[in-house]
Amino acid sequence: MKIRSFVHSFPISLAIIRTAAIFVPGQQRLEWLAEWKSELWHVWQACKDESHNCLHDKEEVTAFCLGAFKDALWLRRNDLNATQHRAFRLGSPSRCGFFLAILAAMSMMLALYLPGARKAILLSPYQDAHHLVMISHDANLWAPYPTIRLDDYQSWTHTTHRLFTGIAFYQPILKRVRVTRHQTAELSIGRASDNLFELLQIPIAQNVSNPTRNDSTAALVLSHAAWHKYFGDDPQIVGHILDVAGQRTRIVGILPDDSWQLPGQMDAWLLEDPQQLASLPSHSKGFVLGHIRPSAFYASTDGQWHMTVVEKSGRSERYDCVSLAEQSQGTFSVFVFALFLACLSLPATTSLPLGEYPVHKDHLPWATRIRRWIFLLTKIGLIVPIAYYGSVALAHWNPAMNPASSQYIQLGTSFLMFLFGFRWALRDQRKRCPVCLRLLTNPARVGQSSRNFLAWNGTELICVGGHGLLHVPDISTSWFSTQRWLYLDPSWSSLFSDASLGML
Repeated sequence: MKIRSFVHSFPISLAIIRTAAIFVPGQQRLEWLAEWKSELWHVWQACKDESHNCLHDKEEVTAFCLGAFKDALWLRRNDLNATQHRAFRLGSPSRCGFFLAILAAMSMMLALYLPGARKAILLSPYQDAHHLVMISHDANLWAPYPTIRLDDYQSWTHTTHRLFTGIAFYQPILKRVRVTRHQTAELSIGRASDNLFELLQIPIAQNVSNPTRNDSTAALVLSHAAWHKYFGDDPQIVGHILDVAGQRTRIVGILPDDSWQLPGQMDAWLLEDPQQLASLPSHSKGFVLGHIRPSAFYASTDGQWHMTVVEKSGRSERYDCVSLAEQSQGTFSVFVFALFLACLSLPATTSLPLGEYPVHKDHLPWATRIRRWIFLLTKIGLIVPIAYYGSVALAHWNPAMNPASSQYIQLGTSFLMFLFGFRWALRDQRKRCPVCLRLLTNPARVGQSSRNFLAWNGTELICVGGHGLLHVPDISTSWFSTQRWLYLDPSWSSLFSDASLGML
């Protein structure tokens, strides 16, 4: 690349040198500036003596001045006095731990930002989640779509009193809603029985005083997101009348987003009495919730029950009942299972021993020896939340995805994150000095492959602090099967640039 000349006089070049001196460490700045001034004077004298190619000479002066910045930055990076206090220098354990902590924090924030992932992580907001069950048709466990017919729900309200204290029904539909006098929007509405929030024990302010209220007016509960998007966070919205597909409804409350963790992304809930629900076609399907009576409650290790109903035709139908507590704990159960699989697979994919580290003749302090294992456990401990939150975010990126598919995605991604994360942690630990925990550098080939059985052959790495050498064999033999660490005594410190740094 050709350097374009922009130096036209000695004062300009001198100003460039003084600017570069800003990056030089303070204790070396005066001596460095004096040396570069003298060199600059000689460069300009050479240009005057050879003035036959003025443009070429100016390009050389420009390149010389720019070289001062490279020299100044090199001095700052390799300043021993400054490096002693630089905990986050390249290859340091602090830098590695800080990077993993930032990655874990970013994974957690991403999972909490995505609505589907946040619902999968948070605990169930319902007070009696162990007795609250989601009822679905047999072989449709965790189905994201409705599976229970309305006429079955209406029949259960009269025939299941011994099993349930109450059951509720809701059906996701799309309806055109007039949000303002001149604006309409298509909202996802859950057409539900009027006891839905009472069954979930979510308080909704329905006693709105209005002298013109009509008993036929249905109650409408807005989600917090819809209230913010379509009604501008109007604090006086409760009590307003809305037209929902030609039906008059009254807004009776605002539901926080995290209070709804059931299938279906709802903008609002239309609460209707049994007579209003009866106007729906009997074959229409929806979701059904039930609260099991404590007297009929039997302990289940997996939070799942089965209910068999004999139809009028004499045919028996089987239904699955899954507690809401089990639904909220499903994500963590998949995470634990993936961790277990990764721990079983790790010995088959990588070597677990960290190498041979002989006892130091000067007897290293116990704090130095135990810090090596603390650092390894810290890396593994930070990989765990990265894999958990990262896999949940990937699995629940799309809230409309089938819950069963989300569990398979979470299982696969968390297993791979655990496996490769643990492998990286072990390999990174093998490449570090056991004293200062910095990454070993300057790999050098030692020996010849043809003499592998007669002499040692492999790669040698050094610690820039002068603590020792690491010998890694290319081919494992019966007498040299794993890497070995060689401690160096203080007499070798003069050969290493960072020997004065000591331990981190």
